[in-house]
Amino acid sequence: MALINLGIRHFRNLQPVDIEPAADLNIIIGENASGKTSVLEAIYFLGRATSFRTNRFDRILQKGQNSLAVYARLKSQKGQIVPFGVQKDAKTVKIRVNEQKVTKVSDLVANLPLQVIHPNSHQLLEEGPKFRRRFLDWGVFHVEQTFYPAWQRYQKALKQRNMALRKKSRKDYISIWDKELIDNALILDKLRKNYINDLQEILHHYIKPVLGDMDSCVEYQQGWQKDMDFPEALEKAIEKDMDRGYTTVGPQRADVKILVDGVLANERISRGQQKILVTGLLLAQAGLFNQKTNKKCILLIDDVAAELDEKNREALLSILINMDVQMFLTSIEKQTLSSVLDSAKSGKMFHVEHGVLSEVI
Repeated sequence: MALINLGIRHFRNLQPVDIEPAADLNIIIGENASGKTSVLEAIYFLGRATSFRTNRFDRILQKGQNSLAVYARLKSQKGQIVPFGVQKDAKTVKIRVNEQKVTKVSDLVANLPLQVIHPNSHQLLEEGPKFRRRFLDWGVFHVEQTFYPAWQRYQKALKQRNMALRKKSRKDYISIWDKELIDNALILDKLRKNYINDLQEILHHYIKPVLGDMDSCVEYQQGWQKDMDFPEALEKAIEKDMDRGYTTVGPQRADVKILVDGVLANERISRGQQKILVTGLLLAQAGLFNQKTNKKCILLIDDVAAELDEKNREALLSILINMDVQMFLTSIEKQTLSSVLDSAKSGKMFHVEHGVLSEVI
């Protein structure tokens, strides 16, 4: 799938945008603060109804405007043309997919799968488990249809159980929610575990060209002691749960260990190598999505060459050339990405200056 046209209105500093992207590679060049990252952010907004840079709507809304809009037409794998549109003001968000009103952001995400790689993506290695759960669940959500309903049921039961814990309710009342937790936890755990196994199988294709003989792997941690099943873990933790006022075990505590040569990646490799590793992980997710669904996600890669020496940059670009997806890459320098543009099946270059985006002919 690929965007065949894109329109952006009142988004950050961007002047009205109307472009026809290439089906494979799209390079956006421009100086810092020119608006090139905002183009990627707007595409991301189209697929998520939120930004990957901020949670504050006033930061992405153009000064002096009341609302913003991003719209596009998507060509599906079957050749169908599907219009998308997201319009947002300070109070409401309106989403339309294929001329139909959509009320759930999850439906938007499912119809327009996007993967973004940006300068802060290294948080996957350095920050807390929530970043890695988000990474994990993006993948499972897009390849396993039973994941999201089970996740919703689990979250609803977890919220009720935590409320009972905060109110210091009796054990028998707290345990009312245990069966629903257990039933759905087992579904989530199985799907996540299978996904990590599948990801590990293809990971070396994306990591070896840039990390060489270093042994990289991902290990799934389920959110409770691995030597016991979840019902046992839940029962064993009840006193601690009652003391703390929340459920201390379960899928909401899951994590993914990212290792290089058996050591946590952020303790083993340099910052430049960490960026390469995270990029490889995210590209592997995109590749696994293609493989599992026979669809193609859209890749957004911001400042692809930053902090990389020439050798690592060329290694990364060689991986990208072989990715059979639509990509939008940003860079300050035109010559940095000229080789990858020449190698693409179809490609276009765009230049942005003071918020004005135009195609380079």
